[in-house]
Amino acid sequence: MKVAGGILLAVVLLSAAAEWYIASASEGRIFERSADIPVRAPALVLGCSPTFQGGPNGYFYNRMDTAAELWRAGKATAFIVSGDNSSHAYNEPEWMKQALMERGVPEDRIVCDFAGLRTLDSVVRMKEVFGVSTMIVVSQEFHNERALAIARHEGMVAWAVSAPDVPNRRSRVKSWFRERAARVWMMMDLWLWGRKPKFLGEPVALPEDSGRK
Repeated sequence: MKVAGGILLAVVLLSAAAEWYIASASEGRIFERSADIPVRAPALVLGCSPTFQGGPNGYFYNRMDTAAELWRAGKATAFIVSGDNSSHAYNEPEWMKQALMERGVPEDRIVCDFAGLRTLDSVVRMKEVFGVSTMIVVSQEFHNERALAIARHEGMVAWAVSAPDVPNRRSRVKSWFRERAARVWMMMDLWLWGRKPKFLGEPVALPEDSGRK
């Protein structure tokens, strides 16, 4: 019982520390409107599948709509679509690229990051592979908060624009609980294990800023 109690206490304390760190790192840096982002920078679009349980995934389409708005607002110099491509049949970056092109983002402004297996991988690879020190993150707010915390730990300057959440209450509740676990895991990755992305590789040059306003 004492061991179980000690483990529970450690998890509670780690969860509280994660919430505090994430709130501190993201305060004042997340916006609902693309036009309000105070910088013009490369945008990291965090991936997920366009389908869920046989139907369309609202998280995916809301992120793509929001990223396209960021382009129309003249805030994104390029898009790095980062996600899982662990098999030939599952390719989040390519799905995101196609969706952004359908929404009017030029193909030459989109770069696929096929090794964004986790949020930590996507954020750290922005710095280590794509040479980005200032960026805009695109995802739902709960996800943006965690991405900004990772960016802060890596010494990056990051802002975020939040895509709308999904209307399905059950999905939102599941996401809330999953996010709590992800935040605890993030703290262990960053502060206990010093975990790095599974893949890094050679530097990749991003498209030059076209100066589009």
